[in-house]
Amino acid sequence: MKWLLIFFLIKPFLTMACLPNEIHIREQWIDTYTKEDGTHTSAHVRSEHCREVKGNNFFQDSSAKEFRNFKGKFKPWNPSEKNLLNNEIEKLPQWLKKYRIANFLRASVHEGNPKNPALTYPDNKTLILFDAFFNSSDKQSILLHEISHIASWDIDPVELQNFFVSNGWIYKRGESPKPPQKVIIPDSSHSPSEDFANAVESYYSNPKRLKEFNPKSFAIIEGIIKSKEKQ
Repeated sequence: MKWLLIFFLIKPFLTMACLPNEIHIREQWIDTYTKEDGTHTSAHVRSEHCREVKGNNFFQDSSAKEFRNFKGKFKPWNPSEKNLLNNEIEKLPQWLKKYRIANFLRASVHEGNPKNPALTYPDNKTLILFDAFFNSSDKQSILLHEISHIASWDIDPVELQNFFVSNGWIYKRGESPKPPQKVIIPDSSHSPSEDFANAVESYYSNPKRLKEFNPKSFAIIEGIIKSKEKQ
């Protein structure tokens, strides 16, 4: 079915659904280890599962994980940056605030794309923020956009299909999705996920422009948002 194809094209790393307050943990091999209480644990395969994010806004100064499309170095947060980010998060629409962020990481620049203010990893709910974010005059729109990437993993694939088709995305079996001939923001053509995040951002920052650009897509995005607001 076409909607299943779309689902896996925008969510290539997810094989099970997790709640907004959970992160996805892939199946992995665990070597033999001893717990702090002295209990010996044999080597085993840890099954794929969802783990609750019990808090939010976890500021990390470093990470041993490797992140796709990021080769830079992390740096420590300072108190003013933490306060600024927390204040901006409080301004987000309520339905987006429920998507708890497991890790906030700080870096100077996104190598290869120095103007990029942030990178988001929906599968583990991690945001990397660059200097460009803190230098921006519209930090709220950036956060709307980035957290919308996470929210897209929690939306009915049929609703997403309706949005992508109405926006002009073409899907053929065995091929990468072909972008629309016209997009509201240039990088919307990079991927369906980017197009969705730009649409949500535009819904809040410039709804008139979004509605004029594509009334049908506007109605779908509005329906998705209003449905999430009721949950």
